[in-house]
Amino acid sequence: MVIGSQSNNTLEIRDLVVEYRTRERVVHAVNSLSLTVGRGQTLGLVGETGAGKTTTGLAVMGLIPKPAGVVLGGAILLNGEDVLHKSDREMKQIRGKTVSMIFQDPMSSLNPVMSIERQISEAIRAHDRSLTRSQVLQKAHEMLEMVGIPRDRGSEYPHQFSGGMKQRVVIAMALSCKPDLIIADEPTTALDVTIQAQVLGLMKDLKDQYRTSMVMITHDLGIVAETCDSVSVMYAGSIVEHGTLHDVFDDPLHPYTKGLFGSLPRLDDRRAKLQPIKGLMPDPSNLPTGCTFWPRCDHAKDVCRVEKPNPTYFGGEHFVNCHLFNEEISGARTVNMGD
Repeated sequence: MVIGSQSNNTLEIRDLVVEYRTRERVVHAVNSLSLTVGRGQTLGLVGETGAGKTTTGLAVMGLIPKPAGVVLGGAILLNGEDVLHKSDREMKQIRGKTVSMIFQDPMSSLNPVMSIERQISEAIRAHDRSLTRSQVLQKAHEMLEMVGIPRDRGSEYPHQFSGGMKQRVVIAMALSCKPDLIIADEPTTALDVTIQAQVLGLMKDLKDQYRTSMVMITHDLGIVAETCDSVSVMYAGSIVEHGTLHDVFDDPLHPYTKGLFGSLPRLDDRRAKLQPIKGLMPDPSNLPTGCTFWPRCDHAKDVCRVEKPNPTYFGGEHFVNCHLFNEEISGARTVNMGD
């Protein structure tokens, strides 16, 4: 399944399959996942912990941990080129220049024994050998100031910065070579609410300034509402619903998507009861047959237990993978996954 036109997309993932293999078991982390990110657009990749969101981001970066992690099939196109067929040397040139990743914990991205300016300089020098040492340092200082950190603090070390400032440094590193795509993996989880809002605002402004595309990996629907143009809802390694922000937020269709919204407290009606999703995410090494959501679904039918659903479209890019929707529904059409 291909969503949209390749010429208008920075990222296109087609039927991606990723597994983690150990002696004891095989973890089916990503299962025939397809998604696209348009140029200058932000896609929210939403789902519970264990849905496969981070593995998807790591696959795009070519950072699936080996030998346990294995990409079994599919294609990942960055600006039309399939990075799954690139060598390790080629991927080193792609990472940072074409695609960068902002990780959940900034300390895992920063070397504690290197100054901040040196770490940003390394990222810049790796992709532009024509710059002199002083030019690289100047650019590193400019990136620090762009994220609101005085350049004279560049000589300091990560432990001297607060959590919010460390995340700003990571954002500066990610943007230092002006990549076409940024993958932000829960970038504000470790931050308090006030700093979270500042960091999200900064990321949005810089993305607009550079016309950078972004994949925002998160379980926080509030962050999606603030930053994203479109939303892909992920469950057990697959996309169960996709659409524009207004499609998914104004008219959620899949029972899992509705469950995510039902788990949120309502500010307009404090007496309203939460309607959480029953049960837990399935064991990825022993996924249910048919639709993987059926054991937790109040609307599951016999067909759900034995047959995987095909996507049903509702105009534009809004589709849902669910047996509750079929071609008899007005305005909808069922499309085979191979189309």
